[in-house]
Parts: sequence; structure tokens; C-alpha cells
Amino acid sequence: MEEEKRQTRVLIAIALVFCALLIGYNAFYVPDASLESFVETDQLSGNGEYSMEAEESSEKIHLNTASLEDLDTLQGIGPALAQRIIDYREEYGGFSRVEELKEVKGIGEVLFEQIRDSVTVEPAE
Repeated sequence: MEEEKRQTRVLIAIALVFCALLIGYNAFYVPDASLESFVETDQLSGNGEYSMEAEESSEKIHLNTASLEDLDTLQGIGPALAQRIIDYREEYGGFSRVEELKEVKGIGEVLFEQIRDSVTVEPAE
């Protein structure tokens, strides 16, 4: 009986050591999360730094040519507001400046600042 208690204590001690090692490993393990593993190589500039220019130019939505679906992808713009932007564009012959977006009903200063860097203006067709 004493031998069984001793063996049980030894097994519990071994289990505790194993758990401590496992917890310690997980607490201090840092996976390789370098920027290059998340960024496509064509978005890197020649010196290995992330280039925002490539991302911005490809993501900007042209107010004078964008479809309802394109406008709907903007943060804070739903289908109804996207339709109002298109209606404004058709009524006034397009946008000459990005700031004209504030004249569309439902686009206030806060929303405008939120989407300002995501849109651009091309000459109307």
C-alpha cells in the first residue's frame, strides 16, 4: 500500500513537471511574424520597406466612374448612400473635387474624413 502511494506521488510529480514545461514553452514561444510573410513581394519597395503607394493607388475608387458595388465597399457607405452618390454624379455632371462628396445628403464631415483617402476624382466621361 505504501508503495502504491509513493508511485502515485511520483507520477503526479512527473505530470506536474511536464505541464510546467508545456506552459513555459507556450508562454515564451514567439512565432516568426516578419512583415515579409504578410506582404506580397510586389508591394515591397526596393529597399525592403513596405510601400503604401502601391496599395493606395490600386484601392482608390474613382467617384466619376465607380459602380454602386464599388462605392458600397467604402467604409460607412451602404447601398442607399452609394446610390445617392451616383444620383449626385448624374445630376451635376460628375465630381470635380473629392470635397464635393460632402454635398451628398448623408455624408457629413466625419464620414468624409473616413473615406477621403479611399476615393479620387477622374474627369467625367
